[in-house]
Amino acid sequence: MSGFKYLKTLFQASMMVCAMALGVSGHTYAQSAPVQFEADQVESNQETGTLIATGNVVLIQEGAELRADRLDYDRKTESAVATGHVIYKTADGAIHMTDYLDLSDNFKMIFAEPLISDLSDGSRFTAEVAEGEISTKIEMTSSRFTPCDCDFEAGESPIWDLRATKTTHNKETATIIHENVRMHIFGVPVFYLPVLAHPDANVKRRTGFLAPSVVYSTSQGSTITTPYYKTLGPSADITLRPYIFQHRGQAIHSVYRQKTDYSDLTFNLYAADVATYKKERETVGAVDIIYNTQVGDDWKIDARLIRTSQDTFMRRYKFNTDYNLKSEIKAERIKKDRYYLVEASDLQAVRASDTPDKEPSILPHIYYESYSDGFREGQEIRTEISAIHLSNDDGNDMVRWSSDVSLQEEYQFLGGSLDAELGVSGSVYDIQNTSDDTKHNGELGQVNPYVSLDWRAPVSAISDVGVFMFEPRAKFTHIDGTDRTQEIPNRDASDFRLDEANLFLTHRQQGKDFVLPGTRADIGISFLADQTIFGDVSGFGGISRRIAGETADGLTTTDNKDYSDYIANIAIKPYDGLAISWSGRADSDDYELNESRTNLSWRYKSSRINIEHAQLSKAHFKSSETDREALSASLSQSLPDGWELQASQNWDLSNGKTQRDKTRFTLAWTGGFQDCLTLSLDYQRDATSDRDIPRKDEIFLVLNFKYLGAISQSDFQKDN
Repeated sequence: MSGFKYLKTLFQASMMVCAMALGVSGHTYAQSAPVQFEADQVESNQETGTLIATGNVVLIQEGAELRADRLDYDRKTESAVATGHVIYKTADGAIHMTDYLDLSDNFKMIFAEPLISDLSDGSRFTAEVAEGEISTKIEMTSSRFTPCDCDFEAGESPIWDLRATKTTHNKETATIIHENVRMHIFGVPVFYLPVLAHPDANVKRRTGFLAPSVVYSTSQGSTITTPYYKTLGPSADITLRPYIFQHRGQAIHSVYRQKTDYSDLTFNLYAADVATYKKERETVGAVDIIYNTQVGDDWKIDARLIRTSQDTFMRRYKFNTDYNLKSEIKAERIKKDRYYLVEASDLQAVRASDTPDKEPSILPHIYYESYSDGFREGQEIRTEISAIHLSNDDGNDMVRWSSDVSLQEEYQFLGGSLDAELGVSGSVYDIQNTSDDTKHNGELGQVNPYVSLDWRAPVSAISDVGVFMFEPRAKFTHIDGTDRTQEIPNRDASDFRLDEANLFLTHRQQGKDFVLPGTRADIGISFLADQTIFGDVSGFGGISRRIAGETADGLTTTDNKDYSDYIANIAIKPYDGLAISWSGRADSDDYELNESRTNLSWRYKSSRINIEHAQLSKAHFKSSETDREALSASLSQSLPDGWELQASQNWDLSNGKTQRDKTRFTLAWTGGFQDCLTLSLDYQRDATSDRDIPRKDEIFLVLNFKYLGAISQSDFQKDN
């Protein structure tokens, strides 16, 4: 919390007098670290035990430095008085100044008048008088604190400061108490507290109230929150955040945290009696538990349980804005040549339009992969075993056991490298239910031997205009065995997209549910150039040809084609600050663009512009969603005197329409010349709506005071 940093800084200033006392006594006796002592004149009286140093008195020890015009020391009473331009510099860079410093009663008592402290972070703390017993309690009158970078001596006023009639530091209770605290902005008092108490910097955690917040919106009225924090031992705590919604009811968010050497637990509990789409007041709740631990040397376990009793409750009151709440547990182990994974999950969909078949469960998924030496040097054997139980996934329920074993070896061939792979994959299904009546229900299996040869040969060239690198690549793949694409629901490859990353994979769809026997040849070429005409240029072009085998009828969008779509991408960076990239997939018959993504990024001095366009007119599988198009643009501009402008806009261009989706505009001031206040005016528009969550136009005005946090916030919301 930023406010705690301020409190800690305040404590450091109040402790200055103690450090000065210790510094003087340390310099006097020189019992520990070496001491440097200088003065224009020193008078010592052995009979009275007094020492008087005058003129440019300097004491230096362990990075700390004390300067004064005069230093009077009495050995009998072990007291000292420093006067005239007293300056104490600490090892961390802080500077403390006073006209008079008195250390008396065997250095137990201290008196300084006045006190001015310039802290190492640029903050300033002042007091008219600081006095008390060093080991127990020190009191400061008319204290003043500001983090603003301003020159008091030159008459400059801070943008804001905190003033108290009295500040007491009780070392026995490790507490600092401020009385009659007033906050001034541009010299005008705007905020008052009779008492403000907080732990000193030696206390890392303490039970108490945290800074309150007030938010206003036209739909919910005023929302007041005053968190309460309680420590439950050295490694556990709890925070209670009650919310009072003026027009919507009440809620409380409880957060329990516990940490050990090998585990971390965060328990979020939400309970509310608020307005919902059902009734004016409804009792609702939610839970979000996150647990991470390590078992043994290399097993890592991550678990999360998140559920809500009402679908729009969390999003409407901004506790969680996700559209899907996924509860899961995952155990993972990574060894040098082994990988283990056990996971289970359950999804809760919280859109009003979501149906029960949009909430799939995995109970469970077990996966194992290993690499071992082959039958001779240079060979490698890869083994993969997996089992999964999938329920309620778009109306599909099934259990699948699968395995894959392959032998891989690399050869030098035709000036390049040739990777050879020979393997076999197999799966056994128990399909209990499908959303498609044409699919199989019951048990069935498939076995698919496969072989592939992957050749690549990088070539480089250097000319007067730059350096060029090309890498042609060709891969031959044959998959034999049974074809079950018409009988098995395709659940793990339904979102497949053909691109450069998967064009040369043996099992291109990277799933077990869609395995298509046949023979194909994949070819492509990638290039990279660093030259003087267009700058840095990289790209790729490729295509795949089916040599043998049939495409599953009605499953893909390329039923009658021997060639896949053309795959291409290019990225150009003509100079530092400008980058243009494009990637696309075009029909091999008529070159119609089925999918593309274009990005332009430009930066010049303090200006940044980014534009991105994406469109999908034809997916790989017919069942996938198509005719999607979106455009987004963002702008960032730094302005004089610490101002910055940011804007972004998203458009939905699907199905031939043009609709503004999300809009954001931010004007921010980062503190300017004094660096102690940030101001931001933020406008947001979200065109999405969901039952009792309407389309919204929101305006946020936030004032963030350095070390205090955002103590003032207004939220104007217009519901469409």
